[in-house]
Formats: sequence, C-alpha cells, structure tokens
Amino acid sequence: MEAIEGGSLTQETNLIPAARRAKALELIRRDGAISIQRLADEIGMSISTARRDVDYLSAAGYLERTHGGALLSVRSRTTFEPATDIADQVARPAKIAIGRCAAGIVEDGQSVILDSSSTVLEAAHALTERDLSLTVVTNDLRIAIALRERPKVQLIVPGGQVRPGSFTLVGSAAQSVIRSLHADIALIGVHSLAQLRPSETSLEVASLKQAWIGAANRVLLLLDSSKFEQSAFCEICPIQRIHDVICDDGLDPGHRRALEQLGVRVTLVPVGCPA
Repeated sequence: MEAIEGGSLTQETNLIPAARRAKALELIRRDGAISIQRLADEIGMSISTARRDVDYLSAAGYLERTHGGALLSVRSRTTFEPATDIADQVARPAKIAIGRCAAGIVEDGQSVILDSSSTVLEAAHALTERDLSLTVVTNDLRIAIALRERPKVQLIVPGGQVRPGSFTLVGSAAQSVIRSLHADIALIGVHSLAQLRPSETSLEVASLKQAWIGAANRVLLLLDSSKFEQSAFCEICPIQRIHDVICDDGLDPGHRRALEQLGVRVTLVPVGCPA
C-alpha cells in the first residue's frame, strides 16, 4: 500500500496495528522521544498512520503527545499494563529467542510450570517442536491451547477465573491447586525487574507467581531487557529465590553483574532479525 504525504511517496508496511504500535513504543523507549516523520520513516508507514498510532498510544497512557512527535509518558503508573495484543508484539524477536533458549533447558520426563506470560508463551511454542514426555501445569489459556494436542504432554490447567483483558486464570481455585504441587522446573515471566525486584502490576497476579515459584525446584525467569526499566506495583519475591535469568543480549552489563553477584545465573540470548 502506498500513500502520498507532503508530496513524497511512502511504501506502507503490512504490519498489523498492534505490531506497528509495539515497534513505535520500542523506538521511543530507545531514544526517549521521536518525531512523527522519523517514526513513519523508521517503521515504513505514512505520516497519517504514524499520527493515528501516536494518538492511540497517547490516549491509552503509553506516551505523551508533543508538537510533531511523542515522548515516553511521564504519567506512567506502577499498575499500568499494556493491552495484550501490543504487549505480545513488544520486543517480539527477543521473546522468541528467550523462549527457545528456555525450552532447550527443559528435560524429558520433567514436571514443568509454565506461567502466564507472552515470553513463556514463546517457550511453550518452542516446546511443541521437541518430542518430550512432560507434565505441564499452566494458568495460561493460550499455552494450554498450544500444548493440548501434544501426545506426550500431560496437561494440567488449574481452575479459576479468566482475568479481564488477558488469557490468565486467577483466583483461589488456581492458588489451591498450585500450592499442592512440587514441580521440577518453572518458567516465569514478570512485568518488571527494575532495581532487581521481580514485580507485577497487581496483587492477584503477584500472588499466583509467588505460588508458582514456591512450587518449583528450579525457577527460570524469562524477560527481555526492557523489563529492567519501568517499576511495577508489588514485589513477587526476593531475586535470590530465582535460580536463572534468561534475557536478550541488550541487557546492561551492570545489571548482569549485579544479578550474578547475588548468585543468579544469567544467560544472554543473541537476538537476530525481527521475525
């Protein structure tokens, strides 16, 4: 699709709106601010499309609109959560690479906890490509769907209520099932690791992740390097309770050193071209 803007011809990308908006957030997070013109050039879309995307993200609380551009929102809140479709697309190449790395650690015959997270979802997709006999427990409906037809996977989905706007099961029913388990390994995602505090935006989600972590012999924290930037509302557990952090190679070396000094193994995964 082509659009004429200010006398110039622009070739629009075929990205879905959520993917475009996620790329816009990544660019603005990287540089702090960006002009509409540069945003359009970087992503490959018309200025009018870029303007509409910035208006959408600004209205949703992600950005602050400026004259001719946008900057990171100064109104960010520790309880703020991106819409699921946008969250899935943010740092997607990193999430895919991290998920594949984590799936490679899982061994045949293990009992595995798969937390509700877009990065852990990528690990579940990678596990479908391996011929492993596993017992998998998850409170994520999309992960359950991804694994439901694997003949060697015994799939357990605890009860609960679907959290509004997500695919996550929460509530006391899920908590009681989780607390009765003792799994070999858990793959956990978090909203934030700022100040090396695994944190979430809501008490109910943080409480479930606490239960998952308490039920596993080995805990792998899966997150992209952007999760070290923005704080979240409630701490899940001390970082020392985590055995491994798997992150992309964009992680600040200082963060890596700090984690390793606290006894956490850190694996950095190289990220290739966007999928």
